[in-house]
Amino acid sequence: QPSMTWRQYLLLALLGLVVVAFVAAFQPSPGYMDADYYYAGGLQLVDGHGFTEPYLWNYLDDPVGLPHPSHAYWMPLASLLSAAGEMLFGATSWFAARIGFLLVAALIPPLSAALAWSFTSRRDLALTSGLLAVFPAFYLPFLPVTDTFGLYMLFGGLFFLVLKRKPSAINPLLLGLLAGLMHLARADGLLWLLLAFIAVLLFRKSNQSPISLLYSLLAVIAGYLLVMTPWFI
Repeated sequence: QPSMTWRQYLLLALLGLVVVAFVAAFQPSPGYMDADYYYAGGLQLVDGHGFTEPYLWNYLDDPVGLPHPSHAYWMPLASLLSAAGEMLFGATSWFAARIGFLLVAALIPPLSAALAWSFTSRRDLALTSGLLAVFPAFYLPFLPVTDTFGLYMLFGGLFFLVLKRKPSAINPLLLGLLAGLMHLARADGLLWLLLAFIAVLLFRKSNQSPISLLYSLLAVIAGYLLVMTPWFI
């Protein structure tokens, strides 16, 4: 079958954006605990207070007083994306905070189509997958708000797309970068670093030397640390 065209990918992205924007119009506030937390963290960054909390969110990190360091339980990527939207549009509005999340959600349908094409090489199944991702049922209300659902879908899909690429010296680095981004989004994202190691071992060339395999594993670590080292510091 003929391959997917960029116009088809663009159409899926536009459809995805229209749907999540429509849902966003009926969401005047974050609406639940996690989304509230990420939004508040973004406001703190935009206001110049850094990763601090002038409020008591929970007792999980046993704070000794206020303000105290933020994101000791939730990871910071969603707050960073929220703050980026507010800084870009010069406003600390709920709308500005969601711009990045709407764009991420719009990328999920074409990414789903690309992933389906990589597995099946059938355009009809790729388009069907993309259209199904336009209407993600249970997850749809969570995509337009300041949470990590869309980010995890995006990075997870890209992770598997990298696995489907032709063997390349850059693939382990890309897997490490994506594992780092997933960890920066969610604490359980650290598990994707383990998956990246397993992928490098499973999908290595049969004639790959031990030194080359070691370089690939080190490239995974390098990609991961490139993302996560600033946060660790």
